[in-house]
Amino acid sequence: MKKQIIFLFLMLPLICCAYPVYPQKAESLQSFEIGDFIKLFMQIPTKESKDFIAWDTFVNNENFIWETDGVDSSESDDGLVSYYRNAMVRINVNGLAPMRLKQNWTEMPWTVGYSTTSNPNFGAEVVRIDNECFGYYTTKNCILPPFKSLKRVNINYKKICKIERGNGFETVGYELSSKGLRTIYLLYEQDGGTGGSYETYHLYFSKPENLCEF
Repeated sequence: MKKQIIFLFLMLPLICCAYPVYPQKAESLQSFEIGDFIKLFMQIPTKESKDFIAWDTFVNNENFIWETDGVDSSESDDGLVSYYRNAMVRINVNGLAPMRLKQNWTEMPWTVGYSTTSNPNFGAEVVRIDNECFGYYTTKNCILPPFKSLKRVNINYKKICKIERGNGFETVGYELSSKGLRTIYLLYEQDGGTGGSYETYHLYFSKPENLCEF
């Protein structure tokens, strides 16, 4: 039985990578298991600006395709300015990746965005991880809760808030901790509608006052 479990565990990267990837430029990227990917951000040393991470975090990681030159900005209708930097990354959850039906089923990479509404000189205060499922009618593996993956890499999660969105969807806030690593906060959103179902992760490096009301 133990041999079977070990074999299945070793097969996870093969399961997630068994389909072509669109866009094709992402096909050469290694696929991160979601627990491992989140843990990368918990391993970043805490410096003077403990609530932020540097904009160039993982800039040299060959498994990120950076799509933003430097740091860009956008302004909302109410005048709030957001600063951001986005990358394309392949991520799977327990060996499954979000899929989109084109001529055949294809794996969709995720968008990883660093952002802040504070002074951009401090760095990014939020990391958003989005599976890009929304807006497509023929998708699968778009709602894949991460908790088994977090346990596998020894990340403890403690629920601190929850909002029901209706139709079985919800937004839940967690404190994530692991011995010897930085404690961070996860806002995990499941949502959907006529544009399909999707999930989004927001990682914070200090606890927001109203995490679930983001």
